[in-house]
Amino acid sequence: MIQIVDKIELMILTGYTDAQANKLIRKAKQKLLQDGFEWYGNKKVGRVPLKTIEDILGVELSAKHDIINPVLEDTVNE
Repeated sequence: MIQIVDKIELMILTGYTDAQANKLIRKAKQKLLQDGFEWYGNKKVGRVPLKTIEDILGVELSAKHDIINPVLEDTVNE
């Protein structure tokens, strides 16, 4: 099942501010529009797939226990 997140959930998962979460949602909507999902052209749509957010940030966000897991192994310090 595709997990959909909104601004508040992003703020909880990432610790970003309100403005940063809004900017991230806008960026995700632009990416989805470029991919052909015209639904996201509506200004009232404020929820986007978590996978799109993860692709933009480059990290895997887990809603379970608010754990952020690195996606790219080369970014992890050993």
